[in-house]
Amino acid sequence: MRLRVMFMIVVVLLLSAAFIPAQAQDSLPYTVNLSSNDALGQFMVGPNGMTLYIFKRDTLGVSNCEGRCLEAWPALTVESADAVTKDEAIPGDVGVITRSDGTLQVTYNDWPLYYWFMDEAVGDTTGHNVGQVWFIVPPATVYVGGNADLGTFLVGPTGMSLYLFTNDEPGVSNCYDQCAENWPPLTVASADEIVAGPNLLGTLGTTERTDGTLQVTYNDWPLYYWVQDEKRGDATGQNVREVWFVIAPETLAVRNSAEKGDYLVAASGFTVYTFANDEAGVSNCSDQCAENWPPLLALAGDTLTLGAGLTGELGTIERADGRMQITYNGMPLYLWVKDTVPGDTTGDGVNDVWNLVKP
Repeated sequence: MRLRVMFMIVVVLLLSAAFIPAQAQDSLPYTVNLSSNDALGQFMVGPNGMTLYIFKRDTLGVSNCEGRCLEAWPALTVESADAVTKDEAIPGDVGVITRSDGTLQVTYNDWPLYYWFMDEAVGDTTGHNVGQVWFIVPPATVYVGGNADLGTFLVGPTGMSLYLFTNDEPGVSNCYDQCAENWPPLTVASADEIVAGPNLLGTLGTTERTDGTLQVTYNDWPLYYWVQDEKRGDATGQNVREVWFVIAPETLAVRNSAEKGDYLVAASGFTVYTFANDEAGVSNCSDQCAENWPPLLALAGDTLTLGAGLTGELGTIERADGRMQITYNGMPLYLWVKDTVPGDTTGDGVNDVWNLVKP
């Protein structure tokens, strides 16, 4: 019995040690601060310098991470809402939500913020893209938001919905005067300050308006807000006069290399593959196979959209575990665990049954 008690104490101490970085003494000036690295650019960190993450299965103002999830992804919490601060270089707002246990979790633009228990040192970002649902939080000019009615669409740095105007032309805004009062353009002081959110395959740029301001563009389409949207998640400008629309982020896009030619990548930038032993609409990869070749997943509400120049059909199939796997022209899509950075194509030709997806 004594040995068993000692063993349990050791286990508890080891588990506690795993959380030390996320519970370290505060050393930075704000609740939410900025850091950066060469691979990911700028991202947000807590008062202890450890990387912060958002969870794709959350919704605005609501955390859906409880129990074992919360053990792995400890919430960034504070004692009082009045104590929440952020670096002035971070756009948007920080706030708090009350969790089920009564603690106050910090939010950014209403998205709950978390640490990742496997980040061991300041600067670690090993939680990015875990399970295709956990992501770093950059101080983004444009990132992916959405609502229950329309699914996923682009939002601006304050979290408010963005729109395109079909009467514009690529790289040219035709919305001025009263139009621009109703549909304020998203502008920046310099193109150099534009930051893309995670999992955006499109191209961000700028166009100069007649007053000299720089309007942000996405795939050359000028971006706007709608004056009647009152809060994050509102998209009341959708289909106004049949010329104003939210912008769905691309699910797949084309990339090119000298060795492989054109091939498809997922929103994360990682290469997708098909399995020759599958059939249209049927996945035959499960258990260890699915650990090595994680299925490309869609969550409820995701808008499936092909990138510029892509034709074909996107769809989903339900896997045995209930998750929805994305298909392209009927064939289930997968990632490869040994691809370590976007653009890797090390899964092509594995066992003569795994292949890049050609557009």
